[in-house]
Amino acid sequence: ELYAGVGLLGLTALSYHARHDNSLTWLRCSDENPANTKSFRRSIASLPPSISGYESAKKRKQDEDELTLGQLVRQMQSDSFSSRKGVRATYMVASAAQALMAGEALGANVMIVDPPRRGLEVEVLDELCKPFNPKQNYAESKSLVMLDEQKINFTNDLKTLIYVSCGFDALARDTEQLLRSPGGWKLKRATGYILFTGSDHVETVCIFERNCKTNQ
Repeated sequence: ELYAGVGLLGLTALSYHARHDNSLTWLRCSDENPANTKSFRRSIASLPPSISGYESAKKRKQDEDELTLGQLVRQMQSDSFSSRKGVRATYMVASAAQALMAGEALGANVMIVDPPRRGLEVEVLDELCKPFNPKQNYAESKSLVMLDEQKINFTNDLKTLIYVSCGFDALARDTEQLLRSPGGWKLKRATGYILFTGSDHVETVCIFERNCKTNQ
């Protein structure tokens, strides 16, 4: 989740899926406001360990301390690592562009963005508009992508983009660029919400999807 604030949307999704289908195995949130970290940690602490994964993370850390570096790398690349038996939610203090270029979206098939009224940062939108690269290996960390950093598509694994907007003009601009780009995005659903009765303000939630033959 980019522009995550205190992680409300992402943590709500994590909690919901943990109780229903367990399909959301890990969550990465980021925002540039350092004051949000404390609230995020308190929210995580309020969740049961079966959802947050913090208790099992201690046991996993003990097990990993006994592994060689080669064994750990192979484990990180395996499906068993992707099941996230350890910590399931993390937070990075960074702008959306910085978080994206740090690899926060690598390995993710769904991304939530909730930008301010001005919309997505140029770097974020440019990355989302890149075409899918079938030659890029699946990896959850930038260090494990077997390409030069300048050739990495940092949104390559995404199949669904959830765009929460409080600025309709910026949303319209970003949507047009996404749909015209070689990124393969299609607008599947858009819903407006009047949260402030008597005002002319509308919150909009758009669901974009794309079909890519992934190498996961």
